[in-house]
Amino acid sequence: MRLLSALLLVLAAAPAAAQELRDALDAGDLICEIRYSFRREVFADLSPRQPAAGLMLVYESLGAQAPRVVSSQRPGRHAVEVRVTQNAVHLIEPVGPSVRHTALTRCLKTKWKDGYEVCVRFAARHAWHFDTGAYGDPDAALARLSNSVSRGVCEPWSVD
Repeated sequence: MRLLSALLLVLAAAPAAAQELRDALDAGDLICEIRYSFRREVFADLSPRQPAAGLMLVYESLGAQAPRVVSSQRPGRHAVEVRVTQNAVHLIEPVGPSVRHTALTRCLKTKWKDGYEVCVRFAARHAWHFDTGAYGDPDAALARLSNSVSRGVCEPWSVD
């Protein structure tokens, strides 16, 4: 009986979680701060403060026809492909034969806006890899890289 109750709770929560992630598309523009996992592991014990972000990303017009990204590591605006799955909103930027892949995986903080609760902080995972299967099945591509992804957060550019 407990298993059935837990399963029903998960199934009821899944559409709500998916809607929270779709709030990212409604926000239009996101700013993301990514911390590299290898730096965090090495320095986490030495400093009481979190290390500075290694990568800043600004995603523009996510819900529009031609979304773009500006990166702190690459000059200019670049095209991004948006893939929405049951588990995440994936933002995939082609870079030659590789891809920069950011996935918004869950909502960390919400706020009431116009009578609705909307997500204003998303958990993010980021990887730069050569698995172009990310276009077809982005969840599987990130799962294959689970030990090497960097983590961070994304927030709407304009909250109000």
